[in-house]
Amino acid sequence: MICPACAHTHFQPTRIEGGLPAERCESCGGVLVELERYRTWRKAMPEMALAAAAWEPSVADGAVRLCPKTGRLMTRLKVDSLHPLRLDYSAPAQAIWLDAGEWDTLVSLGVHGQLDEIASDRWQASVQKAASRERIEQAMQARFGDDLAELARVRAWLDGQPNRREMLAFLGAPKD
Repeated sequence: MICPACAHTHFQPTRIEGGLPAERCESCGGVLVELERYRTWRKAMPEMALAAAAWEPSVADGAVRLCPKTGRLMTRLKVDSLHPLRLDYSAPAQAIWLDAGEWDTLVSLGVHGQLDEIASDRWQASVQKAASRERIEQAMQARFGDDLAELARVRAWLDGQPNRREMLAFLGAPKD
């Protein structure tokens, strides 16, 4: 196997905190987690304390990586729309590459028991939808500034009115 992070070729079997079996790169400390092993581990997963993560995105964080098992390109998966963490996923190998410290970050985010879900199309679509909502919110905040809160209050009030459409038409009509 060739490490997708540092191109080193020496891996050692290891167990991540909580006993999850993985293959660790001796050079960079990254690990390859096979999802079949992960599923078996998750069934018997011990309760783990959620510690604060000391993870920082690596310099090569945006780089496309090759799967150490298949040599094919890995897909970058976002864990959520608010956190910069991206996992490298190989669908053909059914495995996820974790750089050093990323497991601790998954634990601190409370999603270490959801690797299968994170790799799903449904999860990734929901992350994209949340990111889109956040971009729209930021654009509206930039456009309307302090008035955005008042606009949101008026919108909520209008939503509860039985004659909402007529009120909106009235507001959009010329004053004369």
